Amino acid sequence: MSDWNSLHQEIQNVLDYMQKKKLAYFTNAVSKTASTISWAAGKGAGFLVHRGDPTIEQYHQWILEGHYSAILMDGSLLQFTYSFEDGEVSGHRLAYVPCPFDIDSRFMLEMTPGDAVELYRLEKLGDVRLRSPLRFDFAPDQVKPGHPASHLTINSSTCRIACTAPIRIGRFVDFVYRHFYPKLHVLHRDFFEALALGSLGTDCLSPEEGLGLHLRW
Repeated sequence: MSDWNSLHQEIQNVLDYMQKKKLAYFTNAVSKTASTISWAAGKGAGFLVHRGDPTIEQYHQWILEGHYSAILMDGSLLQFTYSFEDGEVSGHRLAYVPCPFDIDSRFMLEMTPGDAVELYRLEKLGDVRLRSPLRFDFAPDQVKPGHPASHLTINSSTCRIACTAPIRIGRFVDFVYRHFYPKLHVLHRDFFEALALGSLGTDCLSPEEGLGLHLRW
């Protein structure tokens, strides 16, 4: 199990590389306390604590209030949060929030992401894209039927696909770029292959979950 210091450094290294190599438009400061590693943000609630289905207005508000670990070059968001108890990871929520528009990269470079999204939203410069956010959750204290300790949530809060174990930040970022930005993944193959190595914690699938559809790595 990764300790607080090593996990914080791993997150910082990933964000630094993404910023330096232009895999992200902007990366937020890492916020750390004795019990949580997350992003530094202002007031309001980000996707990781919002319980309803996200809207374009909420997505825009998250950008304005800084509720992200990284804004990707297409306006999509990454959000990382890990919780600690007695020096070990006790939970995580790792989210990928696709941008609801295909924003021209020139707008992203010439204005702030918030202004670019607002322009598309108000002026209807492009069609809304129905792309589902996804997140990998680890919540061993909330286990019950239909709510595995480690799971992938996609499209709906009730769609929880069991996962073999909590997921380290590198595997999550590799997953996002491998499946949603394959050309960038190929260009930075060495970086992503290194990220995908290693595990975080032990197998937490129940026998029943192991018999059903689940993700294993």
